[in-house]
Amino acid sequence: MKIFETENDIKDNRLNAKGLSLIPTMGNLHEGHLSLIKAAKNYNNKTIVSIYINPLQFGPNEDFKNYPRTEASDIKKLKKIDCDYAFIPQDNFAKELKLIKAPSISKKLCGKNRPGHFDGVLTIINKIFSVILPSYAFFGLKDYQQFILIREFTKNYFPGIKIIGLPIIREKDGLAMSSRNNLLTRDERKIAPNIYESLKWIKNNRREFSITELVKISSEKLERNNIQIDYLGIFDKQSLKEAKNFEEGALIAIAAKLGKVRLIDNIILDKN
Repeated sequence: MKIFETENDIKDNRLNAKGLSLIPTMGNLHEGHLSLIKAAKNYNNKTIVSIYINPLQFGPNEDFKNYPRTEASDIKKLKKIDCDYAFIPQDNFAKELKLIKAPSISKKLCGKNRPGHFDGVLTIINKIFSVILPSYAFFGLKDYQQFILIREFTKNYFPGIKIIGLPIIREKDGLAMSSRNNLLTRDERKIAPNIYESLKWIKNNRREFSITELVKISSEKLERNNIQIDYLGIFDKQSLKEAKNFEEGALIAIAAKLGKVRLIDNIILDKN
């Protein structure tokens, strides 16, 4: 596997002339990331993983400094599954970039209490796409709002890039895999699977209760387990507005805090 650290490295090797499948990450790779790389290999392109902890998407009181940095073990994992390239730019990669303003949908869900977060996401994605110019880019659907924002942004500004969204990979107890799981204490880690359980309970009982009742019952149970809810609800999959029913399919989504760690999860329902 070749490792590149600068934009010139990418240009000098004319990587984009070979057809690339890109997996953008912030490192601390887990099975969720690796599943994206394995899926990308089915597209008959060379695979390239970017690893960059993007300071632009962290708010002033968020965990940028504490975000896990595991470059050496990340490289070992990439080599083990035969990734072709890694792009690991230096810290100044995000400096002096013109900030891209995300559309209004970015102010819903995660964007409500994280102002500017998705501006930072789109700004760095714009930079990474401009440097690498892949044919495909792969994202996990755990960050569903991020996925649809990047998909729409790409349609408008990088029509040659196809965005692929892939299912959430979970631990054996159902917790959605996330680099932030490593920041949970032992006791918090035992409680964390309640987040996914609450989503499953809503899904399985959606014909027995109203949406208001489903959210209220689930919220109360989570709060009894010391899980602080940022949002929990049923939303339209395209607009992210609160859904009035489940008939057209919907997104059951949550963001919650366990101690100091913010976790997100969702279940995407089809029309049936």
